[in-house]
This record gives sequence, structure tokens and C-alpha cells, in this order.
Amino acid sequence: MGGEDSRRRAEAATFAWSTLQKTVREYPVIGVLLAVAVPLLGAAGVFLLPFALPLAIGLFIWSKRGGAKSDGGEGGADATAGSDASKQTLISEPRTTVTIDKAPPTTKQTGPSAEASASSRSATSSGSGSAPTSTAPPLTGSAALMARMRKSGAVTGEKRSSDPASIAAEAAAKADAAAAKQANAPNGSNGKKDASDESTSFGSDPNSRLFFLYGGEASTQIARDLAEKAAANGLSPKLVAMDDFKRCELDTKPAVAVFVVETIENAQPAEAAGTCLRFHNRQRKAGNSGLLAGKLRYAVLGLGDTNLLLDRQTTTAKDCNQAAQTLDSALNFLGGERMCRRGEANDAVGLEEAVEPWSEKLWAPLSKAVDAIGASTSAHGSSDAPEVKFLFGSQTGNAAEICKEMAAEAPRKGFSNVHCNAMNELDVKDVLKPGNLIVYVVSSTGDGDAPDNCDSFFTKLKRVAKKEAGTCGVGVQYTVLGLGDQNYSAFMTVPRSFTMAMEKAGAKAFYPRGEADETLGLYEYCENWQENLWEPLRAASERAPALAKDPTGGVVPVEKPATPVEKPATPASAPAAASTESADLVGVPALPACRTAVTWRTDAVTLATYPVGSDSSVPPSGADHFTHEEPYLAKVAKCEVMTNLESDRRVLHVEFDVGGAKGLDFEPGDSVGVLPTNDAATVDALTSRLGLDPAAVFELVWAEGQAPSADCGAPLRHVRCPASVKDALTHAVDVTSQPRKSLLRVLAEACTDAGERRDLLTLCSKGGRDEYKARCGDECPSLLDLLRSHPSCKPGWAELLDALQPLQPRMYSITSAPEAHGGVPAVAFSVVKFATPSGAQREGVATNWLDRGVSAENFRVPLYVKKSTHFKPPTDVSHPVIMIGPGTGVAPFRGFLERRRAMIKAAGVNTPESKPGPAWLFFGCRRADEDYLYREDLQSFHADGTLTELVTAFSRESHQKVYVQHKIAERAAEVAAVASAKDARVFVCGDGAHMAKDVHAALVDAIANHVDGMDAKQANDMLTAMTKEGRYVRDIWS
Repeated sequence: MGGEDSRRRAEAATFAWSTLQKTVREYPVIGVLLAVAVPLLGAAGVFLLPFALPLAIGLFIWSKRGGAKSDGGEGGADATAGSDASKQTLISEPRTTVTIDKAPPTTKQTGPSAEASASSRSATSSGSGSAPTSTAPPLTGSAALMARMRKSGAVTGEKRSSDPASIAAEAAAKADAAAAKQANAPNGSNGKKDASDESTSFGSDPNSRLFFLYGGEASTQIARDLAEKAAANGLSPKLVAMDDFKRCELDTKPAVAVFVVETIENAQPAEAAGTCLRFHNRQRKAGNSGLLAGKLRYAVLGLGDTNLLLDRQTTTAKDCNQAAQTLDSALNFLGGERMCRRGEANDAVGLEEAVEPWSEKLWAPLSKAVDAIGASTSAHGSSDAPEVKFLFGSQTGNAAEICKEMAAEAPRKGFSNVHCNAMNELDVKDVLKPGNLIVYVVSSTGDGDAPDNCDSFFTKLKRVAKKEAGTCGVGVQYTVLGLGDQNYSAFMTVPRSFTMAMEKAGAKAFYPRGEADETLGLYEYCENWQENLWEPLRAASERAPALAKDPTGGVVPVEKPATPVEKPATPASAPAAASTESADLVGVPALPACRTAVTWRTDAVTLATYPVGSDSSVPPSGADHFTHEEPYLAKVAKCEVMTNLESDRRVLHVEFDVGGAKGLDFEPGDSVGVLPTNDAATVDALTSRLGLDPAAVFELVWAEGQAPSADCGAPLRHVRCPASVKDALTHAVDVTSQPRKSLLRVLAEACTDAGERRDLLTLCSKGGRDEYKARCGDECPSLLDLLRSHPSCKPGWAELLDALQPLQPRMYSITSAPEAHGGVPAVAFSVVKFATPSGAQREGVATNWLDRGVSAENFRVPLYVKKSTHFKPPTDVSHPVIMIGPGTGVAPFRGFLERRRAMIKAAGVNTPESKPGPAWLFFGCRRADEDYLYREDLQSFHADGTLTELVTAFSRESHQKVYVQHKIAERAAEVAAVASAKDARVFVCGDGAHMAKDVHAALVDAIANHVDGMDAKQANDMLTAMTKEGRYVRDIWS
């Protein structure tokens, strides 16, 4: 410490001298005053010296006598006598560990006499002097701790005792304890120390995984006091120096750790804490976000002193605990679970002011964490822990988001062997292994089709379940969470099909299927379903090892029918003004484990082709049709603006030249899937902000422990590697859509500024739900916006790619029949541009990319055709049909009517059997002269009888807005007659957020009021029955 004190004094003197020189240069008058004042002060010192010298001598004599009294008591003389004998031991003996078998708590001695007494009991001396007499009551607990620290000089960085006798006694105690331990060591150990020798143990459990780690001189005594209190509470803690942290194996075994870390001069960590802090900070910079996930539960207490902040121009009072802040942030990023809020004590105002309140809040979560790792160690601590697979099938990203959140939360609940994947990343046989635990999160799309990233898995699952019914899934336990929107005709078709397939395979559900309806609150339902998941999953996990050995021997409860989950109360929002990291946050989600690792390539390598696709007549794989994985690169044959050029709306009609390619045949009602490209200027700005070379080439591999199986292929299939940074950002990931909370959580961990980190944590927390809706839902900031508004955020490339959603295909209804246009598919879409409530301008990715590119000579559009199951025109023209399609929702009905016209023409002479039934179309727009889409075509259909009734609603041509639902109400009796006729079909296409609901209500009212014997409930039941029969079909979007 002497050398350290000298260095500190030299640094302080150098800083003071440089500050004085700078001040004199800037203000010469101060130099003049100093030049006058220094001689005067010198003269005054010479004059006062004869008076001051006797006082100094007297004070020195008095202090030596007082010190002798203070150092008296039990063991004092013997400690002095033994000082010479102990001196050599003190210098040469390395740090030796003392293992204490904790006795039942007794009254603690306090003050210097207690320390001397402790030294005497440890040393060879046996003095029996009495403790000093005092009339003041003895200090206990934290007060005694602070008194010991102040008297020992621990806080100031000085040695605990200036008395050579006390130092020698302490050294002798350590030497004797070490000798005794070596003498008692088992034969053959040769006195070598094992891992347990590097810590002080309290309590009776030698296998305890509760650690109190200290880094710094002041922190040693505080950590010891906390460990003693933990032992008094029935726990078995181990006291470990932070420079020995690796012996705790925090990254490989479940553990609970309390770090007491000291910050010294100029916001630097104490030397004893530096190794531990630097290690975890390097792991954080390397992006190893899952290193401690499911293993470490921790708390951090920081000790600092604002008086040690030498450079006041670049530091603040908060920086006196910079070491604790850095360690806390790193541990949290690496996946550690924080037990309680970080404590920060400032010796300038008194350490006890912060330490005592913080420690009182520590005990409850500490006990709970110790209990949790006890269960985790026994049930899940080994590499043989049952694996829990969280598998998602997601088209819009909602299912993926919810599934990833659950997988991130699972380690907090004690499940250490967790994987989260899109279903198409796995083979069905790897999933249907006895002992497996499966949590499916899947949505239905369109007509009940499986999402793109689980379609092949779903097809194989049904095929295997049918072929090996009752056997291939025996011993597998599963549950399903379905996501959907009851406005869609095939609500919950896919989730229910997953249940049927798993049951048919012989698997058993351990938890009832959930069915989350977006119209009733998707995330609220899912939160409650997830909250109730963990106990059934834990019970299933306990059964899994037995099922793995004997798939038919385990008893698994049969799944109950899915039941509604009560909607929980919405938590109060966190105050928007809160900006300090220490403020409470409600419901911050766990940090998702990063599943990928990046390998940068500097050698010559052939890059993956972007954009993906081919212009050959058949898919390169030889498949029957083009898909989202193998799209066709089509030219634009025709592009026409259908709205008035003076309108703020811009709707395009686009025809694609598919060159006679096979596998692109279509029917009215089918859709074209378009794979868009991100804006080039946005991508350039992103690469610059991220500090990445756009031409840098990388490959992706699974992060350690994240591969779902040995032969599962590369992660993130939508990022085709080897790829350049620019190609990945341009073609593979979505960088402009509303940010998901999982992305915000990852970005928060990449912030070095505490205020920015807290802002992002608030947005992704349950308590910040209202703020998220306002700032992310309504404002829809892009990734670039988020990074610019949080300049300290520097996410790793692997973490960013894993957190971003894939750039999904955009689906557009085909607006033509093949027989009317020579097999050329055409679509219609609005070019999306809008202003947010704050006035920020936003653009749709796909529509603006198409609008900009259609005029370019070499422009190619990666596309494929997606078949419709139910949304297609009647095969018999005699069947009554009602079509409701405002705005671009009219697009598929143009194809319907072209097909109907061709069918009527082919039938020739009308017969009772072939006579066309009634065909109604309700179309709505703003004004007839602004955005009446396909006006000439629709009027032509009406004129030649293809269309029986053409009903239009122009919302802005009168003082009162009129929509299609109002027109249905005006013609309610006629609508009810057509809709209730035998074999009638009703189709709705367009906005699902408002229009579809209003139209449905108008249909219910019309039927209830104009069909005999019908009330509102019966009318709704009738439409429900028509939905199941495929006669009431809605193709809508939100």
C-alpha cells in the first residue's frame, strides 16, 4: 500500500500543479497575488515557529499514549512479542485461505478490542487481558461494521493497523491456520490447495453455490459482514476475492453471487476488482449475451468516494461508483439475472447511508435465488437436463416475438437447457424424440395456411403423424399457443391442426392450448398464458427423464380443451420523465440469448446471390412451383397510376412479365408474394452509423450451445451466407418496421449511457406499455431512428441480425383472371406514405421500392404465387354472390368478375340450371373523380349483366361520410335475401381493423331484421356456419 499511496500523492500533486499553472496563465492577476502572498506566509511561518513547535511535540506524545491504550487488551503484549518472529512470514507467505465452520450466532465484539481479540484467538499467543472499559453501549451489526472500517482506515485505503504488533499477529494467525490446514490435509495431497481453499466458507454446506465476492480493501470487510449475516439467516455463503472469481465457475454452473466492488481514483476499479470486471466487460464487447443465462443470479454493491475523483471536469458524482455500474451492466448483458437494484455507497456522505438500506432489501430475493438454484442444480444443472424447445411459426413477427420472450424468460424460471427456433430450422424427427418438451407458438395466415417459416415442418409433421400414428411421438410432451384474428375465416386453423397432429403422433399435452385473439388483446392474453405455463412445464420436465428412458411408462395428463384466459389488469405505466437507472422499472423482459456468432471472411469467397431468385422457366431445385425461398425474377410489363395525380393517394396497377415460366399459374383469388428490398440510402446510413464496412463479408454459425441439433444447418436461413454487410441489410432483415420489444431489449444492453439504456428498457417493459404504444406504435421509428436517438448504442453484428425480423414477402391480391390477360398476373396497391402524430414522414418498404423501380430498365421483382383455399369465385355462376371491397380491396373482385364473364359466355344459351345468380359488388372510395379504381371495368361488368348490382360509396362527396357498411344498411332487405339464399357466397376484402368489423355488424343487422325467425345471435351463428362451410370468406389486413 505504501507504493500505492505514494503514487496517489504524486498524481494529486501533479494535477494540482498543472491546474495552478493553467489558472495563472488564464488570469495573470492571480499570479501577482500569489507572488505577494507566498513571501508573507513564509514570514508568518518563521514568526510562529517557536510557538507551534512545543504544541506539536506535546500532541505527538499524547497521541502515542492514547494509541497504546487503544491497542491494549487481550493479546496485545503477546502480539508485540511475536512481531519479529512473524515478520518474515508476513512478507513471504502468499495469501492463505481460512475455512471457518460457522457456529451458531453469538454476540459480536466491536471496536478495536474485538479485532485484537480475534487476532489473539488465531495467533499462537494465549494472553487473557480484559477488554477496555466503556460506559457507551456496544455497537452491533452494520454500525459496528462502519466503526471498524473507520478505525481501521479501510475506507481511506490505509492499512488496517499501523501497529506492527497487530500486523504481525494477523500474519501469525494466517500462517498458523494455513499450517493447520496443511497438516490436516488427506494423505497424498502434498498440501496443494483446491478450489475450495481459495474462499472463506460460512455454514455447513461445502457444496454451496452462494458467493460474496469483494474487490477492494473497504469491500473486504463489508462483504464479510454480509456473508456473516447470510450465515446467521441459515445460508452457507463463501467469501471470495474477485481476482479469484474464475474458481466460482459462474459461467458453467448455477450460482448466486453478491459483488461488493470498490471504485478508486478517477472512476477506476480497485486493483483487486479489475480482473473480474475486465473479463466480463470483454465478454460483453464480444457479444456473448447468453454466457450467464440460466446460471447466474447476482447483486452488485458499489463503494466509492467523490473525493477521489481527481478530474472534476470530466467526471460527475455518479462516477465514484463507475466500477459497480460497469460490472452490473456487463453481468446483465451476459444473461445474469439481477436479484435487486444495484447499491451505490459514497464515503463522502457515509457508506452506511447506502449500505444498510441496500442490505435490508437484499435478503428476501437472495433467499429466493438460493432456493431457485438449489432446485435448478438438482433438476437442471447437468448437461443431461431435459431440453425445452420453443418453436415458432410466424408470418408477421408476432409469434416469433412472443416465443423468443418466453425462451428468454425460461432460464429465470430454472430451465437451463433451452432452445428457440423457427420450426423450419429443425427436422421433425429431432422434435419427436422421447423426453422432449415442446412449446409451439404459431399463427394462422390467409385461408388457414401455415406461416412461411414453418410450412415445410408442418407438412412433414402431418405426414409423419399419419404414417406412424400413435408411435412416432410417444414420450413427447408439448403445448401450443395459437395466435389469430377472429375476423379471418380460418381462425386458429393452424394451431388446432398442430394439436391434432401431435396427438395423432402419440405425444401428450402438458398444458392446455392457448388461443390468443388479436381483436381481444393479443399480448395481454399471451402474458397471462405464459405466467401460468411454468409450473406445468416444471412438472413435465421432472417426468421427461423417465419418458426418455421408457416412452410408454410415463404418466402424462391429458390436455384439457382450450379455455379462455382471464385478461390481467394492465400494469401502471412507468413515469415517462424517469431518467435515472436506479428508478424502478416494471416488468423488464429477460434478455434473449443470442443464437448466432459471426465469422468475418477476409479471404476470397463466392458470395451468396442477392436478390434471391431465378429467371429460368422452372425453379433451380426442380420443384413444381416457385416459392418464397425460390422466387421468380419477373420484369414489369405494365405500370399504370389509377388515382388522380392531384390526389395525395397513389395507387398503381402493375402487370408482371413471367415469360411463360412454369409454376406461376394462378386463379382469381390467388396472391402474388413480392420480396422487397430496403431503401439504398437507408442502408448506407445504417452501415455508417454501425461503423461497419458495407463490403465486409461474413458467415453465420450457431453460438455455443445454441444449435438445436447436430445437423440443423446454419442459423438465420433468411440471411444467406457468405454475405456482405450491405447485402444482408438490403435484402435479408427488416430495418424500418415498428421495432419489437425484443429488439429494444437487445439495443438497451448495447448502450453505454445509463440514461439511454434506461429509456430503451422502459419502452420494452410492461410498465412502459403506454409509452411504447405512443413512441413505437404510433411513431413507428426505424432502426436508424433508434440508433440516432441513442448515440451510445453500439450493438454487435451477431446480436443485431438475431434480433431483427426477416424482411417478409408482401402479399398482393391478383386482380386478373388468366383467361382474360393471357396468363399475365397483375396486382394493385397503394404507395404507402404517411405522417406520424409528431409529423415524421414514413414510407412503406415494398410499395415505394416498386414505385421507384418500375421505370428502371433492368428492374426485376422476386415473386411467387400463393394459392388460395377458400377465397375464390364460385364454380357455378348460378350461386348468388356478394362482394364487398372498398379501396384496393376491390382488386381480387376484378379477377372474380372476369372469370364470371368467361363462364357466362361459355355457357351460351341460358337454361334454368345455368342462369346466372345475383352478383352484387359494394365498392367505396373517397371521390369518383379521385380514386375510383377500375371504374371502366366495373361499369362494363354491370352493363353486360356480369354484375347484377354495382353499389358505390363515396366518403368525401357529401358533408356526411358514407362507407360501404352504410350502403349495406340502405339495401338491407335485398342483401339479406341474397346472403341467406341457398349456396350463397359472401366475400369481404380490405381493412380488417375497422371496415371488416363494421361490415360484419351491418350483415348481422340485415339478416336479423329481414330474415324470418332470425335475431342478432342467430344471424351471427348463420354467418359463423357459412364461414366453416367456406361461404363467408374474408381476406383482410390490419
